[in-house]
Amino acid sequence: MKRFIVFVVGIVLLSTAMQPLVAQTTIPSYSPWTFFGGLNYIYNSDGDGVKNVPGMQPGGSPGGLESAPSQLVGVLGAEYRLPVWKPGVYFSPSASIFMLSYLWANDQALPAEIENRTAFVPALLLDASFLYTIEKDRFLFSFGGGPGIIARYGFLESGVSENEKSFDSDMPAGKQVEMVNSYLWSSLRWLYPMIQGGVRYRLANGWGAGANLRIGIPVFNLWSKPDVSFVDSLMILFALTITPPTGKKVSLPDTLEMPLEASSPDDRP
Repeated sequence: MKRFIVFVVGIVLLSTAMQPLVAQTTIPSYSPWTFFGGLNYIYNSDGDGVKNVPGMQPGGSPGGLESAPSQLVGVLGAEYRLPVWKPGVYFSPSASIFMLSYLWANDQALPAEIENRTAFVPALLLDASFLYTIEKDRFLFSFGGGPGIIARYGFLESGVSENEKSFDSDMPAGKQVEMVNSYLWSSLRWLYPMIQGGVRYRLANGWGAGANLRIGIPVFNLWSKPDVSFVDSLMILFALTITPPTGKKVSLPDTLEMPLEASSPDDRP
């Protein structure tokens, strides 16, 4: 029995010792799918330059402003990379989802504090970027951009009645939601050109782990009314990414100088 145990332990240790050798001769290729999660910062310019407003607190908190500060919300999404044109260039559409809260004030949809929110607005950001990639050892760097579309539709917040008002002069909550939706879909406010950059590191098990930074540019501020700062509603998305390997393995040339990631262009992400 002891000899059997020693034999099993020896096999396990031998297979473990041989694992790096196998990793030097074959490597799993990346899946075209990448999944990510992170934060989306949406800049709100409402109140910029305001030093004193009715209702301002003694400590300087601008209690009289209608809107909340710039929103910082969680985001989840997925990306698919499709090789195009030549090695290293990809069409990389992605979808990101996040949740927002708005109210209607000053003839515009503004981000709302929890206690003042009227419209609950799920958002879907569709990004159709083209990426150029550079692979260096275990690292894969990507840069690019493309058109983006954000689909947002508001619903009456839970616990808020359709006829509810904060003040007698306010618009009923149900009407506010209608105005918010009309505002978000007018003047091409759903159009967001995107630029991005990212890095991915290949782990020993073939998975890729990395980070990505995307910026959504609110070009609609050039022509929409009312006039606001050009950077109002600017989106900055930072996410951690994970890319699974495929079942397909790629053989590497029998040379020590060849890096671990040296696969054919067709098998790169």
